[in-house]
Formats: sequence, structure tokens, C-alpha cells
Amino acid sequence: MHFLLIFVTTLSAIGVHLWNTRSDPLTKARFVKVCLLYLLCVQWGFGAAYLAIPHIVFSDQVAELIGWAPGSPFQVELGFVSLGLAIVGILCIWIRGWFWLAPVIIQTVFLLGAAYVHIEDIILNDNFSPGNAGWILFNDTAVPIIGCLLFYAHYRMGGLNEKTPT
Repeated sequence: MHFLLIFVTTLSAIGVHLWNTRSDPLTKARFVKVCLLYLLCVQWGFGAAYLAIPHIVFSDQVAELIGWAPGSPFQVELGFVSLGLAIVGILCIWIRGWFWLAPVIIQTVFLLGAAYVHIEDIILNDNFSPGNAGWILFNDTAVPIIGCLLFYAHYRMGGLNEKTPT
């Protein structure tokens, strides 16, 4: 459910941004840039920070939600990895250009790898726990693909060289 909340928050933030700047022309390039910015900052930045805390503080409860055995220090490690990813995503507010490629690569590898682990766990262990199946698989598969497509479109439209605000 948290993944859905973060995704809806990201879409809402995009909508609010576009509404508040509606006097600016809405070109394809600007639309792609705004969508990518909010994917990087909200979905992957603040969203990862929001999800990092439970992995660090409530690691045993998160493990049970996923359907895994509690007591593993890997939950805490995952929390700190998520916190690092969050910082990189949030930095995209201020650092633009080619820096945006870093969170796209990191999150794509991380999330598609996580999707692989979840799918394998579903197949081998019939684990359909809420933290292992459902919205998490959308988040771990579709969102990185969307991020890659947005970054590629932003690149193709010359957005990595522009100096203007969003």
C-alpha cells in the first residue's frame, strides 16, 4: 500500500507543478522533464527515505510483511541502501544534467533485481505476502522502466543541456 501511496503522491506532485506553472508553454520536453524530476525526487528520493525508516527501525516487522524470517541484519542494510538512494534522488532537485542518469541506473538495477527476488520467492515458495507481491512488483518493474524511458526522452529532447528552470 505504501508503494501505491508514493506513486499517487508523485503523480499528484507532477499535476500540481504543471497546474502552478500553467502560464508556461507545455511542450513535450517540459512535460518529460517535470515527470522525470518528480520521479527522481518524490518517487525515488522522498519515497525511498520514507521506506528506509521501517527497514532500519522495524526490520523484523518488515521481514514478516514480506514473508521472510525476522532477525536478519539484511533488512537494516537494505534500509541504509534505501537511505543512500533517497539522498541521490533528492539531490536531483539541485543537481541537474547528467547527474540524473545516476539514480536512473542505480534504481533500475536495484528495483529490477528486487523484482527478480520477489518473483523467484513467489515461484519457489508460493510467497504472496503483501510485501512480496502486488504493488511492490509494479513498483519494482514498471517504475524503473518508466524512469529509463523518461530519461531517454529527456536526453533525446536536449534536456540535459538546458539551463532553464522546470
